Amino acid sequence: MNRQAPNIDCQVQPIDCEIRPLAQAEIPLLDAHLDARRLAGRHAERFERQREGALTYLIAWRDGLPVGHALARWTGAMDEFVSSRIADCAHIEDLFVTPNMRSRGVGSRILAHAEGLALGRGFGRIGLAVGIDNPRARSLYERRGYADAGFGIFEIGGTYRGMDGVERRWREVCEYLVKGFEGAG
Repeated sequence: MNRQAPNIDCQVQPIDCEIRPLAQAEIPLLDAHLDARRLAGRHAERFERQREGALTYLIAWRDGLPVGHALARWTGAMDEFVSSRIADCAHIEDLFVTPNMRSRGVGSRILAHAEGLALGRGFGRIGLAVGIDNPRARSLYERRGYADAGFGIFEIGGTYRGMDGVERRWREVCEYLVKGFEGAG
């Protein structure tokens, strides 16, 4: 299925923000301010994986508060459907921007930072899954040069434990997009 994302230009006033890897001392700020219902306790786990070198957990900061994040995985996608179809490709997942900061350039800056890190690590391309019911995200990715990898539609999912301690399931029907870096070996 070849789908075109609608032309969505929701850009409001771009904001200044700093993008950098998570520092251990910043974990309590993330726990307090970023999507706590879904990521309770996971920021510390992601920091440990970052320390091991498997990924970089990028955080967007504005006025001393976290306003977005994304994981850049250096070992590729964890989903078997994707990993069995593409190798030697950095992978971005869980790009999130707080609702009040969306369409203000934060997601684009996070992506640009992840892309720069991937290029610096020698990757010739980077990929990500996008929900088929998320045209705003797809439009952002396509503006940044991501294109359908041709894998078709697939489902990802898992579980998370909310702040209330209850384990919940999630699922998303996606397509995989890839961006190649010009001049990369």
